[in-house]
Amino acid sequence: NSTASSSSSTGLLEHYLAKNYYKTASLMANSCRSAALLGSYPMEQIDASYRFGKHMGIAFQLVDDVLDFCATEEEMGKPPLGDLRAGLATAPVLFALEQQQQQQTTTKSTSEDGELQRLVERKFAEVGDVERAAYLVREESNAIEETKQLARVHAELAVEAVMSLCPSPFRDALVHLAYKVVDRTR
Repeated sequence: NSTASSSSSTGLLEHYLAKNYYKTASLMANSCRSAALLGSYPMEQIDASYRFGKHMGIAFQLVDDVLDFCATEEEMGKPPLGDLRAGLATAPVLFALEQQQQQQTTTKSTSEDGELQRLVERKFAEVGDVERAAYLVREESNAIEETKQLARVHAELAVEAVMSLCPSPFRDALVHLAYKVVDRTR
């Protein structure tokens, strides 16, 4: 059922984002909250600090996912496609999977799942799976751009959170940092 497949890929993305919260964003969120608590700031500012860190962490991880597909080993300091080689379907893969499932629905394809779905299910374990999945993500979808856009949304949410703080060079630095995270190339 294509509707079930589409909601399934959406569920996978939600699960992935939740996992990334626990992996990266919660560290940033709670670090920001702790700094505000230790500074004896009002609860409203403590909450804003937490939201800033949370959305910064999510944006950071999404950009990291994009760089795994787009950056060179020299730029990243590690080999590209490491997540695929580890059997992990990151945001670009999940967006590409969702697009492939939507395309199957539009064309009324009779296959139960697409090529990318099969690669994801076997965790890119067969020879050539990593390269084929990378091709499908980079060339057969706009998943890289969708992932970048989601990162920008989270950076904007981080900026929105700190705009409730008093104007200062420190607040301006946090705003700058949010934009720097989504524009980074390493």
